[in-house]
Amino acid sequence: MKFFYRWWQKYGRQVIWGLISLILTWFIYRHQGFLFNELLYRLSPSWLSSPSFDRQALYEQRTIQELSNKIETLESENQKLKQIVNYQEKYSANLIPARVIGRSPDAWWQIITIDVGSNDGVKRNQAVMSVGGLVGKISEVTSNTSRVLLVSDYNSRVGASLPRTGYQGFIKGQSTSIGLMEFYDKVSDVKVGDVVTTSNLSSIFPPDIPIGNIVAIDLNKSPAPEAEIEFTAPVDFLDWVLVDLSSKSVFEN
Repeated sequence: MKFFYRWWQKYGRQVIWGLISLILTWFIYRHQGFLFNELLYRLSPSWLSSPSFDRQALYEQRTIQELSNKIETLESENQKLKQIVNYQEKYSANLIPARVIGRSPDAWWQIITIDVGSNDGVKRNQAVMSVGGLVGKISEVTSNTSRVLLVSDYNSRVGASLPRTGYQGFIKGQSTSIGLMEFYDKVSDVKVGDVVTTSNLSSIFPPDIPIGNIVAIDLNKSPAPEAEIEFTAPVDFLDWVLVDLSSKSVFEN
C-alpha cells in the first residue's frame, strides 16, 4: 500500500493528464474536430471573421453580375433574331427559322444540326441560309431535327455565278471561311470584290442567293481560272439559320 501511494505521488499527475489527453483525442476524432473548430471560432477575435453585411454585399454583387450577364446574352440573342426575321421578310415567306443545336469541333466547317425536321416540312437538299447569304443544304432529316452540309465542307459543291458579268462556275468548300470557285470557261473580267451568288442553272439552290465576295483571283489556272470566295454568311459561327421550304429538287447539284 505504501508502495502504491509513493508511486501515485510520483506518477499520478502524469497518469491523469495522459487519460485526459486520450479522452480529448478520441472525442476530437469522433466528431472530426467540429466542436473544436467551433470553439476556436467563438474564441477568435472579431476582426478575423467577416461581418455579415460584407457577405451580403458580396452576394448582392454576384447576383447583379449574373443578371447583367443574362441581360447582355438576351440582348445579343434578340438582335440576332431581329436580323433573321428581317432577312426572312426580305427574301421569302417560305423561309422558316431554325436554331443551331449541334456542332462538333471535329467537323466545325462540315456539319451543323438544327431544331426543325420533317414535321416542319423540311426535306433533303433544301437550301439553308442565314443573315449574309447561303449556309448550305439539308443533308439528313428526322422528325424534329436536320443536319446541314455547310458550303465550307470539302464535299460541298454549289453552282455559282457573277451577276456583274454572268460568268458561271461552282464553289467548293475548303473547311475555312474561304471557298474556291472554279469557272467553267476562260474568263477575263473578274475583279476582287465581285459579288458571287447562286446560279440560275443550279438544280438545288434557288438563284441569286448571296454566297460571298471574291478576295483573290488566279486567271492563269489550268484548265480554267479560279477565285477565292469569302463567304458572306457567318459560317464559322451560326446560332440561327433559315430553311427554304420552296426548294423542291432532290437531285445533287
